[in-house]
Amino acid sequence: MRRAILALCVSLGIAFGNWNDTSTGIDLDKLPHFPLTKVRSGWLKPGARVIFDGITAVATDSDVRLSAAGKSGKRWEVHTFGVDEVWRGDLDGNGAQDYVFFAGGPYGNGRTAPSFSLSILLRDRDAMPVPFFTVVYKGENRDGIKHLVGLSHDGRAELLISDYDELPSDAYVGPFCSGHWVNQLYRFNNLAVQEVRGVLGGIRFPLIHNWTDRALDCAEQQKPFSKVSPPVLINYQTSEPGLAATLRGPSGQLGFMAIEPVMGCKTIRADAVLYDEPKIRRVAFPNLSNDYSERLLNRIWKAQAHVELRGVTKSEQGECAVELLWAK
Repeated sequence: MRRAILALCVSLGIAFGNWNDTSTGIDLDKLPHFPLTKVRSGWLKPGARVIFDGITAVATDSDVRLSAAGKSGKRWEVHTFGVDEVWRGDLDGNGAQDYVFFAGGPYGNGRTAPSFSLSILLRDRDAMPVPFFTVVYKGENRDGIKHLVGLSHDGRAELLISDYDELPSDAYVGPFCSGHWVNQLYRFNNLAVQEVRGVLGGIRFPLIHNWTDRALDCAEQQKPFSKVSPPVLINYQTSEPGLAATLRGPSGQLGFMAIEPVMGCKTIRADAVLYDEPKIRRVAFPNLSNDYSERLLNRIWKAQAHVELRGVTKSEQGECAVELLWAK
């Protein structure tokens, strides 16, 4: 999985090409952007407490806790690694305002790691949130929020997700000197994201843009150096129905959990976790500085709650990346 490759490259720090030296193949400034309202900006420092639109945000040394209540009175609580920009808009056209949190991190500590991310709360008509998380490579100069586009012009937003890899796309350069940008488009619909395939806005999705670095360390070889590898497409779709799963034990290191084998998956790691309890909905976004996600997963396991996996990307080893784990 590209997520595993990313983690490996972060630890190695090999001095070859860099994702920041290559083009994704799409110019964000030439896309029509979905209209959003900026609610606030500025990194929340430890000890800070702010309130916006009835949502309370409290920052600690290792995370930010967002909390509020739905119209029915049921409480909700979201833990994320940090908050910088906060944007508001009805992304899926259901009449409820959704929230987009743009920030640096949580993985921006290595040569190939994405420096930014978008943590999104899609809200139902009771104002209860459903999470969606994705990393962002191109985030400077307000490029992060530009990934939310309006190509269909139907009142619903689309999200452009651009993933970088170093799987060889050019046989005539050495390792880490070529790869792909995989650009996928997702539409927000019914508290979820659904992939859009085909031509929209004059672009055919998914758009695969091959890149090659021919700098000094990546000089062109006279003979093929390696075989060309196809890119890997990650499944970010969070629409129903999900994959029913049974957790086998407590969460391990970095949130990996064993499950009863299902559809080729033996172990999973979820980006976002949602646990819908009777009196409160708890949500965890990825955070390398805090173990809340692992504690929430263990809470789900101990309660033997019903678990549904949405957005499953499989690997040959039975390790599966999950976009959203929903338990109730």
